[in-house]
Amino acid sequence: MKTSLAILTAAVLASPAAAQSLEALRFSADAALITAFPEAINPDLQEPLEPVLQEPLKPMRPSAAPGAVVGTAVLSKLKSANRHVATRQFGARTLDLGIASDASFANKYFTFSDAKATTLAPLGDMNRLRGAGIDARVDARTVYNFKVVVNIFSPVRGSTLKMAPIQGTAGPAHDMKTGALLDAIKAKSFVFKAKGVELLLSYDADVLPDGSGFANTNSFLFTKEDGLSSKAWPLNESKLPLDAPAVVDLGGIKLTLTRTSSGDLIIRE
Repeated sequence: MKTSLAILTAAVLASPAAAQSLEALRFSADAALITAFPEAINPDLQEPLEPVLQEPLKPMRPSAAPGAVVGTAVLSKLKSANRHVATRQFGARTLDLGIASDASFANKYFTFSDAKATTLAPLGDMNRLRGAGIDARVDARTVYNFKVVVNIFSPVRGSTLKMAPIQGTAGPAHDMKTGALLDAIKAKSFVFKAKGVELLLSYDADVLPDGSGFANTNSFLFTKEDGLSSKAWPLNESKLPLDAPAVVDLGGIKLTLTRTSSGDLIIRE
């Protein structure tokens, strides 16, 4: 899935829970890819956090024979899966909630999908999730506010994503535990292991620069969830040659990728 990748800061808590919250929030806000959580930062912590979103991958020609196949992603099944993370009634309609981004991964959007179409709602500054929330327009008569209420003792799985109708919208409100949200995100990703490390892969069409719809280009996002060391690597599909292997480096984990004309992505160590 294409993930929200901005490290967020919030209230300073000088408590034993602070260190746990810092690691947990770094793990979830940037690696889980569709929502954001405020971090509880110990004021004694001096070292800056490393960014989770890495530079776009630059595929290279293999210098040696590739290793064993560790996964084969069927792109037609994986594409757009991140637009169907949770199904809820928004206003008068039952829709699938998800997320999408542009090719640069700089601009993120909530998506609301039914069998006919997908509506894009720009997220803008993700920091607002921890405060007043983000207002997302579902259609001409439907606007929902999305807000994260943090459980500092269990921020990753015990916090709550609250979805409430506003601006005269008639419809139900929803609460979703972040643990359930993270499980749903992982379920929509292609999960594999390389060098003993679990990695997640998402794939979707890029949002047009003006946010008016989807482009004819697609992108991948590889994610390693690893506490304070969580990382995510974007890769524009056009950078991968067709039916030819290419090597990418995920922070020391080198993968050989082959995008096939039959619509698969073969992943080798």
